[in-house]
Order: sequence, then structure tokens, then C-alpha cells
Amino acid sequence: MKKFFLPMIVVFSLTLAGCGGDDSDDTEGNSNGDTTENNTGGAPPPEPDNNENGESENEENENEESENDENENGENENEENDLLGACPRVGNLSPTELAADHCEIGGELTQNAILTADTIWFLEGELQVGDSENQVVLYIEAGTELRGDNVDSIDHVLVYPGSRINASGTASQPIRFLSDDDNVDGQGEWGGIFIYGYNGLTNLRGSQAANVLDYVVIAEAGDEISITLDGDTSTYEDNLVLKGVDSNTTLSFVQSHNSARDGLQIHNGDPRLSWILATGSQRDGLWYRDFSGLVKDLMVIHHSDTSGDSGRAGIYASETETGNSNPRIVNATLIGRDDSYEAGDAEGKQTGILLADNTDQIRLANVLIANFRHGCYVAESAADLSQIDNSEPALSHVDGVHCANEYADNETFSAVREAVDFSEAVLAEPNSINSNGLVYYYGATSGLTFTGEISDRSENFTASWYLDNIGGIGNGLVADSTSLNGFMDGDTNNDRVVDAADTESPFIAADDGPEGFNSDVASDTGGYDLTHIGAVRGGAVSNTQFDGWTVATASDAGFLVSVDESLLGASQCPASLGGATVRALDKNSGRNVCELSGLLSADATLTGDIDWQLEGLLQVGDAENNVTLTIESGTRISGDNIDTTDYLLVFPGSSIDANGTGARPVRMTSDDTEVEGAGEWGGLFVYGYNGLPSLAGDQGANSLDYVVVAEAGAPMTITLDGQTTEYRENIVLNGVDQSTKLSFVQSHNAARDGLQIHNGNPRLSWIVSTGSGRDGLWYRNFNGLVKDLMVIHHRDSDGSSGRSGIYASETLEGDSNPLMVNITLIGRDSSSETAGEDDTEVGLLFSDNTDQVRLANVLIANFRHGCYRADTSADLSLVGTTLEEDSPSFLDGVHCSHEAGGGSDNIAYVSADSIGLPDDSIATENSNGNGLAFYNGAEAELEFANTDFITNAGGINFTGEIDERADNFTAGWYLDNIRGVGNGLVSDASFLNAFLDGDTNNDGTVNEDDTSSPFIIADDGPEGFNQDVEEDTGGYDLTHIGAVRGGAVSNTQFDSWTVGTYRTAPFTVRTVE
Repeated sequence: MKKFFLPMIVVFSLTLAGCGGDDSDDTEGNSNGDTTENNTGGAPPPEPDNNENGESENEENENEESENDENENGENENEENDLLGACPRVGNLSPTELAADHCEIGGELTQNAILTADTIWFLEGELQVGDSENQVVLYIEAGTELRGDNVDSIDHVLVYPGSRINASGTASQPIRFLSDDDNVDGQGEWGGIFIYGYNGLTNLRGSQAANVLDYVVIAEAGDEISITLDGDTSTYEDNLVLKGVDSNTTLSFVQSHNSARDGLQIHNGDPRLSWILATGSQRDGLWYRDFSGLVKDLMVIHHSDTSGDSGRAGIYASETETGNSNPRIVNATLIGRDDSYEAGDAEGKQTGILLADNTDQIRLANVLIANFRHGCYVAESAADLSQIDNSEPALSHVDGVHCANEYADNETFSAVREAVDFSEAVLAEPNSINSNGLVYYYGATSGLTFTGEISDRSENFTASWYLDNIGGIGNGLVADSTSLNGFMDGDTNNDRVVDAADTESPFIAADDGPEGFNSDVASDTGGYDLTHIGAVRGGAVSNTQFDGWTVATASDAGFLVSVDESLLGASQCPASLGGATVRALDKNSGRNVCELSGLLSADATLTGDIDWQLEGLLQVGDAENNVTLTIESGTRISGDNIDTTDYLLVFPGSSIDANGTGARPVRMTSDDTEVEGAGEWGGLFVYGYNGLPSLAGDQGANSLDYVVVAEAGAPMTITLDGQTTEYRENIVLNGVDQSTKLSFVQSHNAARDGLQIHNGNPRLSWIVSTGSGRDGLWYRNFNGLVKDLMVIHHRDSDGSSGRSGIYASETLEGDSNPLMVNITLIGRDSSSETAGEDDTEVGLLFSDNTDQVRLANVLIANFRHGCYRADTSADLSLVGTTLEEDSPSFLDGVHCSHEAGGGSDNIAYVSADSIGLPDDSIATENSNGNGLAFYNGAEAELEFANTDFITNAGGINFTGEIDERADNFTAGWYLDNIRGVGNGLVSDASFLNAFLDGDTNNDGTVNEDDTSSPFIIADDGPEGFNQDVEEDTGGYDLTHIGAVRGGAVSNTQFDSWTVGTYRTAPFTVRTVE
């Protein structure tokens, strides 16, 4: 849920952005991106709506309808968005109104857009700026506020390579990225900001974008998040990450406050930063790897020791073995926690500068390091500092680095571990004021006055004093040994003469010059502003650079966090709804929450501007009243199993019409803050007249379109027309006919079966069943259609108890013969075991008298006990191998595989009372024959090792994989990459993508067209997916095996609207308090 702060005011203060990083081995390559002409920002154009690639925003991609086309219900997407309330459209995205001027936004931005300051924006999961097909700009107005949390999904902003963010704040109107609570004393409360460029990417190429952050505050981020892009996965816990960007990315007057790990991380590039402030980072202020850009006027301040925080280094420097780091860092103040000085710590890393991981170059000038517990610097992990000189103009130099600790007289101010130290010339004598190189000051005996102090300091210099006085720290100009303000032997104005002018020189800040701070630092007073030591500038308190716009820490005035009272209090609910009982609950995160129970005896609509909380049974219609419950797109319905089990029951003859969209799905979940449980509410039950002994009538036309049902399956008993049935499922269809249609529906974490179908012939398309406790799809006496079904059980490490992908059954008097086309069934991994009498973890479980099935284009992967099982009087002896007009039952292209191997023993288990598939329906192992073919993944050889992940796969390359898979294919990999599973088109046995002996486009000839045939999706035809599948490319889309369609990651069918499992962009579940 999105928490809202209590009615109080929190003071923020002066400060600029911070930096940070990860010790893990991120191997980055050299720059491979082209560079565009630099554009440092400014006001956005009046109509930033056009795609920078010149593509029409109305073009349809191969898998999706145009946003402006009418959907099957006749609604126009833009008309719907006009009903969203006061929230404006943001490019192609439709934000949700929380309250007046409070809007929630998430998703993939594929058009230029503006976030305006007249609205407070609440992030919802991932807000991605651009993609591989759309290079766009997100403009953020001065004074805009964005908020995030880490509830359910981790809120974050991701700028895709080639796209850009232009956040142009001012000192009086900074842009603020904050968590959604009422203070700024936490960390890891939301994800952060991630700006990517092309440097170091394997496949993606393009022109680098000119990202701009100007007067921006980022606070309390760093909740752990993994981002995968172009096959590279990185895990972050940082406020701000710049990865792969070049000098066109510029940051000025940026603060990072209270990052969960590093204030700012820079990977693989040369961005240029000026006036950066990193306060309260839990690890490093600035962390970089393979960075060769500019950082000018940097201040890092860790929390004081009394806060219980352990901030590590001020700056962490590293490079990969094949990369290079040689940034220019000029005018820096690095303040560690205080309390003590510990010399000789064999593992200590609380230092001003931590030079690690192959570092052999750095350019440091005019730096103040103060009160780091373990000294001035540490060199470790193959760092080699021997070639670094002690002054300009050397390629690599340390020129005027002043280090002090008020508690220490120990000469051991550094540690060198498995590394090569600086040369003797770089390390000056302690207390030798104004020496070049690096000099250490004995604070315990010298009583140092630190640069920039003001007269109100009544005790020793401490980190907390500095942190509390950011906005009030002036600039001391006395060239005196105890003031740490002499530089270049007292020649502070760099005129080669030491005289009175050295204490009166003007403060030269070339940031407003011809190229702003992006001009070479050498032109800025000989390399840096020489009127001070460190990052403190300004001749008076009123002229300090971090005043007013940054997060206040204690004594200084900053910006205010206000509370909108409209977000609090009782909800506004309709007095009645179709005869059901409605009760207003307290607002939750600014949204109205209305409790709903009882009988709907008249037509009713659940609107998307209200969160609906079930209380016990909500029944749609009864024997006397055939009614329709309409559910608008974006509607959230939640239930629990407290006191009574909450569930939704549609009575025979009545209907449910849930009209979700890809951008605004209908969501039915439990009422907690996660989507990791099961059996936390009852579920959705849709009944028709089939199989009932007494009730009869016209069937209801039920429709579920873009609907997610999650975490249901609390034990339920439903009695209707004298029949009692027990359930533990997410979705049950019982007795409905082909008038009931489901398209783009997900069942997630059902307590037992993801979806059950009894006694009917409904028609289903684009169904994903994830994490079911037993079977993905269970049916009995079912004769309808299932097209494009994906079932994924939880991985073994999650304690999975998932049984089969599909469970097929029929009664003695009934009949089952569904048509199931384009299916992917993924079992848990871990091992391949020869099935025994009680082993039921199989792709297809034919049971209870089953004697017919129509299966075509099916992928079964990594079920522990094999491809299929026949038991309890199943008889599969008459199942054929090809699709014929008069063929009542067939297996045509069922591909089964297991990377752990198993051979023919893993194909099937047939119990003594059943008959398995005929011999001619089982193709030769590892072949592309018709019928059922088993692929032994442990023995299969890959002919096409064209990417690194294939060579390490240890077996078959599964249909739909993208090149980010770093190890064996597993259920976990598939589950974590639902939105990132593309479509493999290679007609080769080892790729599990050859079909009809390679004739993927079904034209009777195997040729090059079979790897480039168009993606034919006839779901938009005269009768939608409800038309007979035989008209859909001869029975099914033959360009793939299984349910995976789409030629690119951006075109996958399960993107964004489903429950995120790991790397996807999921929706947020709100908790009713």
C-alpha cells in the first residue's frame, strides 16, 4: 500500500546529490555508443508528444492493438482516460487519480511527456522512459515532487538507453524524489533513479542521450532491485545510478540523502557532475567503476556515529580488468563519522577514499578528508597507485589532498592490502601545511579549524556538526596552518605571488561560462577554485551553495513536506449498489475504499476510482434476477479470509463483464501488501446452467478481459441447485458455455488449481497461470477452446508443490475433448526422476476416464516425472498424430524436454488401469516429428552457439529465450522473465522451434520464409479469438512453439499488466487499514 504521512510538517534543507556503488564484479566494456550534440536542457517544447524516432504513436505493433482503436467492448481508450479524473495523460500513460492533484503513474513511456509541478506524482512500480524502439524525453518541471515506496512492487524510474530525463529544477523550486512517508530519516523506502546509456552494452546501439538533473533531491531510496537490460542484470540498493552514459549527461546541484547503500553510482562512462552533495549514505558517498568523467564541488557527509550508521568510504574507486577509470575530482569535502580513530585495522574500510579493484589512475585536486575512522585512504584488490604523481599536469595526480582527524596523532593514516601504494613523493610529511600530494594533519595536537566553519561551533568538529550546518557553513579565507585553508603554498588566487590578495580573491565559479560546468576544469582558475580547501565556496553564509533547497538535517531551513487533508478521512462511497450492501471505510493512500457484500439484484458497475473490499459473499444475481456486474478498467477488488471467507459468485443466467486493458487491468487480490501468499481469500466463481438438475435458462455472456486473480483458494463450499462442491481455486467456471470468454487473464498463486473448468465449453485465450499449488489448468467434462496458455509452477527452491501443467478428466456419463493450441507448460526444476506409481509431476495428467484430447503446438519443459501420465481408467489409444478434418482426437506437435535429461524413461507413466498413447504418436527422441517428441536436454548438442548464454546452457535453447539467460533454463528463470521472453524463430531441432518438420509458415515448403513468416494473430478477426482455430494459420500460429509470440522483448503478450514475479513491472496491491 502507499502509506500517507500524518498531518505534520517536516523541514528539509540545503544539499546536493550523492554517489555510490557495488563491490560485486560488474564487468563493463568500453564505450560503444555514438554521441549526440550536447543539450543541457532548458524548458521543454510546447508539444513534446512526438516520438524522436519519427514513428507514429498510433502505429500498431505486431501483438497489440493501437491505443486509439476501439476495443471489443466498443470503448475508446482515450474516452476512458477522460474519465480518470483530474490526472492528465502523460505521453501514452494514463495516471490514476488518488485525490485532487495527487496522481499515480507507472508503466513504459513511449512518447515524449511532461510531469508538471501542479500535481504530486506517486510512482507505481517501474516508470520506464523509452524502450528499444522509442527514444523519448521525460521533462520534469521545476518544483515537481515525485514519491515512491517499496510496498508490493519497488517504485523506481528507469531511463532506457537513448531516451533521456530532463529534470530542470531551480534553487527556489527544486525537483524532489522522496519516499511517501512523513519524514526523511529512513532509507530503502523506494527504489531510486536509474539512468542508462549504451556504453558497455552487448547488443544495443544508438546515440547517447543528453540527460539533465539540475537542482534535484533524491532521498531515502535504495530498496534492493535488479534491473536487466540487454542481457546484463545488476542489483542495486542506491539512490541514483548512472550506467553507460557519456559526457552529454550532466548533473548540477543534486543531493542524494539517506541512500540504503551508495549515494551515487557511476558505471562505464564519463558523465559530468558539479555541486553534488551525498548525505547519510549507508555505505559510500560516491561509488564508481570504469568512470572517466568529471566531479566538481562534491561534498560527502556520513551520519555521525551516534546515529548507529556505519557509512564506509567517501569515494570508492574501481575499474574492471578490461576497463578504465581516471575521473577528475576537484573541490571535494569528505566527512566520515566521528567518535574515534582506529589505526591498523586489517579489514577497515571506513576511509576517505577507497581505491580498489585494479585502480591505477585518479585525478584528485583540492580535497578535504576529515574524521574517517580508519584513515585517509585504503588501497586493496590489485590497486596500483605507484604511477600517480603529486601535482598537475600529470596524467594521473593527487594535488592538494588534505586529510585530518581531530582524535588522532597516529602517523598510520592509510592501509595497503594486496595492492601497490603511492610513491613517497605523493605522501607529504604530516602537518606540513600546503604541501603538494597528500598531507595528514594531527587534529589531536593541532586543534584544527576546518575550512568553512562558522563562529557558532562550540565543540570539536564532528560529522554531526557538519551535517547539521550544511546551509550555514561559510568559507574561511585565512591562509594559516591551523585553518586548513592554505593551498599552493598560500597562493590561493594562483597568481604565482603570495600576498594579501590571496585572502581577498573573488570566488571564481566558471559554471556560468560558455559551456557551463561542462567546460574543462583546467580553465576554472587553473584547475579548481583555489580560494578554499574542499567543496565549500562563498564569502558569507548567505552565499553558500547548498542553502534552502536541500533536505534539512537539523538547524537549517529547507523545503516543506505538506499534507493534503483530502487524502485522509472517510471514503466517499455510493449509498447503494444494485441492492448490495455498501459501507464506507477510511481512505487508503488517498483512494476511496468501499466494502461490498450481499446480493446484486440489479445491474451494477464497479468503478475504477474506488478500491472495493469484499466482505463475505458478493453474489451476482439469483434465480429471480438475471443481472450484469460491470467492472471498469483499473478497478481493484480485494478480499480476505478473516471471520468469513470473501468471494465473488456469479449465479447462472447472470453475467460478469470485467473490462480491463493492458494499461489498466482489473485486479482481484487479497488485502495484504504482498502477492506472495495463497489461500488468502475465496476466489471468483462463475456458474452456468450446464449440469444442474433443476435450474434452466439462457446462459450468461461472461467476459474477463485483462483480469488478474491472485492469492485466492481459501477452502470454500458452494451449494447450488442441490449440488455441493468444495473449492480451493482462484477461478472456477462451472456449467458455462461458449458465451463465456476469457482473454488476457492471469491466475497467480492459487492455493490449489489456477483455473478449474467443469461441464461446459467456454473459450479462453492468452491465459497465464503462475505459482499454482497443484495444477495450472484443471478440467472435467470440458469441450471448449484454450489458446495461448502459459503455465509456470514455482521453482523447487520456493518449496513448490505444483503437480501438473494440465489435468484432464471426464465423468463416466460426461465427455471432455477440448481444443488446446499454443501452450507452454513449465514445471519446477531441480531434477529429472523416473516416475513411480504415486508420482504426478507431469506436463499433462490424463485421468478419470479421459479418452480424447486435441493438442497442437505445445511445449512441456522440466516436469520432474515426465511429459505425461495416464491413470484412473484413462484410454489414449485412439489419439492420432495429425490434424485431420475428421480427426476427433490428436497430438500434433507436442514438444517435451528436460534439461536434466532422463531419456525415454521421462516420457510417460501409464498406470495398470489405463492405456497410454499409441506408439506411432511418440516421435523419435530429439526429433521434430509429429505427435509427441521428447528432447533429452542433458545430451542435446547446440549447433548455434552465437551468444554466451547458449554456450553455458548445458542443453536445449528453449523457445522464446532472450540472451540474458546466464545458466540452465529453469522454472525460476521463466517465472522471473515473463515479460522478457521473446520468440525464437530458428528452425533447428536444438532450439525447439522447428514445427511441421521445419515448415513454420505452413506453406508446404521448408525454406528461408519459415524463419521470417509474419506473426499471424487472428484474434482481431470477425469473431475475435472465438473463431475456430482451424482458420488461424492451419490451426495455430506456426512461427513458434508454445505460447510465446512476438518478435522482440517489447512485444511480449504478458508485459506489465500481470503480477510481477521478479524483473517484471507489476502492479501494486493496496492494503486496507
